[in-house]
Amino acid sequence: MKKLMCTFAGILLLAGTGVAKANDIYLAQANAGSADGSSCANALAYTYFNSSGNWTTGTPSGTKIGPGSTVHVCGTISVGVNTEALVFQGSGTSSAPVTLYFESGAILESPEWPAQSSGGAIDTSNQSYIVINGNGGANGATQGVIEATATGDSGAACPSGSCTYHSDSNGLEADNSNNLTVEGLSIIDMYVAVTGVPDGGGGACMWGHGTSTNWTITNNLFHDMSWCLNLQYEGTSSNITISDNQIYNIDHGIALGSGHSGTTLENVNVYGNNIHDYANWDTGAADVWHHDGIHIWGYNDDGSDTITGVNIYDNKFGGCIGQNPTAHIFIEANGGNTKNVSIYNNTLIDACNGTDNDGMLTTGVDGGYKIYNNTFIGGPNDFCVGTSSSPNVTFVNNVVSGCSTLMYIASGGSFTAGGLHNNIYANCSGSNCFAYNGNYSASFSTWQSETGQDASPSSYVSSANLSAAGVPQTGSAVIGAGANLTSLSLTTLDSDISGTLRPATGSWTVGAYSTAGSGVAPQPPTGLTGTVVTN
Repeated sequence: MKKLMCTFAGILLLAGTGVAKANDIYLAQANAGSADGSSCANALAYTYFNSSGNWTTGTPSGTKIGPGSTVHVCGTISVGVNTEALVFQGSGTSSAPVTLYFESGAILESPEWPAQSSGGAIDTSNQSYIVINGNGGANGATQGVIEATATGDSGAACPSGSCTYHSDSNGLEADNSNNLTVEGLSIIDMYVAVTGVPDGGGGACMWGHGTSTNWTITNNLFHDMSWCLNLQYEGTSSNITISDNQIYNIDHGIALGSGHSGTTLENVNVYGNNIHDYANWDTGAADVWHHDGIHIWGYNDDGSDTITGVNIYDNKFGGCIGQNPTAHIFIEANGGNTKNVSIYNNTLIDACNGTDNDGMLTTGVDGGYKIYNNTFIGGPNDFCVGTSSSPNVTFVNNVVSGCSTLMYIASGGSFTAGGLHNNIYANCSGSNCFAYNGNYSASFSTWQSETGQDASPSSYVSSANLSAAGVPQTGSAVIGAGANLTSLSLTTLDSDISGTLRPATGSWTVGAYSTAGSGVAPQPPTGLTGTVVTN
């Protein structure tokens, strides 16, 4: 597993890019050396950060914090129960953000952080132009960490031993924050859960409530909490990028939802993430949590909100999904007002015979979804694809394998004319392989007749001959069975999930991978440079 690398913001720290860098201030648990903030050896106490008198809106100098400042976190900072560590008192500017930078091995820890909506380890609420950079393990550094050490279910193994606290812990509070970058950071163990033992807590790696624009959440490690990235958007929230994160042992990986009517969520790009393993949040028949890799919704599902311009691509969903999932990708009904959604180059896999009765991809009544080159691999208790009552769906170049129901289209659901073709279906483990507008059948020819589409080269085969990770093996029916979609001018579709360029002419391979070979199923990361506790 390659190290999580710092990206754009880290480059801004090191290179001349036109972004103003004013001064550096170093913080630690307590005053050190001369306590002039000039280095880790002479650091100021971290509480210095939390006093508004130490901030300026002008050009900062000395130990003042303001636009262009880089504030360094040094060593381990231990904070009391239910207490915030670092609260931003001001904003940066478009040319001079305020950067919080974790030095190698820096840790913020507390037995229990404040719960989401009431604070977190770090709080950027109502501030803008902020970069939080965990250093990402670049150049041999040890990645920065935010950790709750004693929060979880009774009987769980917390980092400090037993889990003494059973409420929510939150890593980052970002209400009404705009122009925010979080990268190269570990936020871990906000709530360690034990399967079937819900103590009522949950926790989050990041919570935002309000208008949120220009967010970039990239190259982070998040694990062990219920709803990890939780944005409750208001107003017009736009330009949200969530990319290349490792997220696991969670109930929800990414949640984007509205609590009020009249809001807009637009231009959302979710790509390159590895989201897996929900089973430790199972609660049996009670189903206290419904697991989702990505969950998007509007207020009251009534169409009073607008959701538009959502692209979900190059993500890997898998591991043990458990017995209480809704979907890897769940986009709720929104009264027809969710539009312009593209889902492509994803692998959606159940590796442990879980139970998904809705579909690893599940949508509601909103129409026009464009679904290209995805790989679905399920088990005997799964529905693979559940576009339900969504009309005018485009479904092209997908491989769907292993589920008891491969395709579930409810009353009102349909495919756009000419929009269902070049798909491979395989290894149906039940007698209701295809469901279309209430009619169930094990017959692929019946599916073709009812939809009026999916003619050859679409086909049903006994085995798709894929690796556990969804990579086609030599002789697989998916190889060369795909339509060439270069004409869509969707640049990120012109390469597969691994970055291999698809041919500009000639047939494509069906599914997320374009070449034959051997793959390795997504696993929890190993060898990371952060402080990671495996439970």
